[in-house]
Amino acid sequence: MKIKDFLDFNKENKYANSTFSLKKVKLLRLVILLSLVYSILLAFTDYFGITEHIDYRFELMSIYAVCNTILLYFSSKSVKYGRDDTIMLYIVLILALTVFTITMVIYPESEIRIMWYFFTIMIAYYVGGRKIGHLTAIASIIILFTINKYYHLDFNSTTKSSIIIGILFISQISNYFVNILDQNEKELYDYQNNLEDMIEDGLKEIRDLNEEITDTQKEVVFTMGSIGETRSKETGNHVKRVAEYSKILALGYGLSEDEAELLRTASPMHDIGKVGIPDNILKKPARFTPEEFEVMKTHAQLGYNMLKHSKRPILNTAAIVAYQHHERWDGKGYPQGLKAEEIHIFGRITAVADVFDALGSKRVYKEAWDDDKIFKLFKEERGKQFDPQLIDIFFDHLDEILTIRDKFADVK
Repeated sequence: MKIKDFLDFNKENKYANSTFSLKKVKLLRLVILLSLVYSILLAFTDYFGITEHIDYRFELMSIYAVCNTILLYFSSKSVKYGRDDTIMLYIVLILALTVFTITMVIYPESEIRIMWYFFTIMIAYYVGGRKIGHLTAIASIIILFTINKYYHLDFNSTTKSSIIIGILFISQISNYFVNILDQNEKELYDYQNNLEDMIEDGLKEIRDLNEEITDTQKEVVFTMGSIGETRSKETGNHVKRVAEYSKILALGYGLSEDEAELLRTASPMHDIGKVGIPDNILKKPARFTPEEFEVMKTHAQLGYNMLKHSKRPILNTAAIVAYQHHERWDGKGYPQGLKAEEIHIFGRITAVADVFDALGSKRVYKEAWDDDKIFKLFKEERGKQFDPQLIDIFFDHLDEILTIRDKFADVK
């Protein structure tokens, strides 16, 4: 293995952004902060003579404090445990081992200072992982035995054995706990990924179900609309044409794509109330008497009554269209006698689309009108029967509308 790969902690750490790794950043900051406080306190007590003066302690601790201040500043910029933190950890460990080594060389009598190496090894394992922990443990043994050999610490056999056993013990215990933490982190990471997959699958299933429900609603709406037209001997293509005309007018009016599509889907239900009109009136091959026309007009209210209780956007829109597509801009329509913008835009749009197609189609009580006659009527009824803006939009998009009429022409 290359030294670069050995030193690159994140090469194998796929959980670098995980909760455990974020805790490592906090632990690293804590270690640096404690080292800073430790060095400042020792320098302070030596400088002011609070404790017995020790040569070089003030200078050594001052340098140590400055180094830790710099490290603390850079560590505060970390938001995850990454490569920069690994490098910083190496600096902290090297700095700590250097300070402890100098201290051991200057004051060889205090063998208790060996404990600082043990703490350093634990920090290396918990913050840096197994590789850095192993490296720090090996470095500590080499440093201690080198000091013993060249600076005459005079470790006896018992002390040497204790040092080796202590370092091995600390290393194994730290390694064991780090393994547990890594395993827990892996399980949590895998669970999180699995949970995300499960949530995504669930959301996809919900989206598919919603799409299926919407498609079913569209089918029901179109089929019911066709049934209403069939009873009055009108073709299913009438509702298709009205739906497509309505969308063109809605987009031209400035409604959003979603609103225009909603109207296109719901408009086939505009005459659903005709299912409640008696056949002798609905299929009469002649003009209605005033009494018969009053009955015929009830289809708007009947259609609204059928649909008004639904909370579904499509059926709710269909209820509006069924109720208001015979209202007039001048207020002379039915069933409510609404005028101008009191009429919902869906009702105003469907009125234009429905009348255009009805006039241009053959019915049991009339022949189809030619285009010039229809266009003349629309211009005359602009601002009377129809919303004037919609009539302007109708003529602006006349080519599209005529293309739709040809595409869904009735089979003769």
